[in-house]
Amino acid sequence: MGLADTVGIATPSQVFELVSMVRKAVDCDIEFHAHNDTGCAIANAFAALEAGATHVDTTILGIGERNGIVPLSGMIARLLSINPELVSQYRLEILPELDRMVAEMVGIEVPFNAAITSATAFHHKAGMHTNAVLNDPSTYEIFDPAQFGRERTLMTGHRLTGRHVIAHRASLLGLSLNDQEIRTITAEVKRRADARPLSTDELDDLLRGRVPA
Repeated sequence: MGLADTVGIATPSQVFELVSMVRKAVDCDIEFHAHNDTGCAIANAFAALEAGATHVDTTILGIGERNGIVPLSGMIARLLSINPELVSQYRLEILPELDRMVAEMVGIEVPFNAAITSATAFHHKAGMHTNAVLNDPSTYEIFDPAQFGRERTLMTGHRLTGRHVIAHRASLLGLSLNDQEIRTITAEVKRRADARPLSTDELDDLLRGRVPA
């Protein structure tokens, strides 16, 4: 039996109530089809599964009429965060490749906020975030990017950077800088980045030059 929120107007609680009612009345599989007009497609699809649905419609990048339907990567992220066994049969490492391939085919970019597959899904910028991730990635990452064939990235050459990520970059370059040098270079990066972010090469040159205290 197929149930559809074709105009994307349902709330998760409404979906749960409807699917629960149908589940009590039938013994067959239940398919749920959710549109994303109000931004609830993934939440509604998950509510349907919780209520007893057996199948959920997805597409790569959520491509579909109007605002689309449930994006595969987003649904995978939701299920993986609840119970990894639910998606253990899938090759998660090819999700980013799938999204990029389809995006190229239809002439669009992978959305910046696409779960798992966006360019910034495992990208950290603010000083507090980068420091926490360097100490314990789980503070700001619910998934290990390696599960999806990805690596985390730490943005350093900008005005919100922090000394810990600057120190981390220095260590990657094999440099041994003391705390005062790190603080001085961090302040200089922030000053220069007020005009524009520094490239990695520019940051590395600054680190190797050791700005005088």
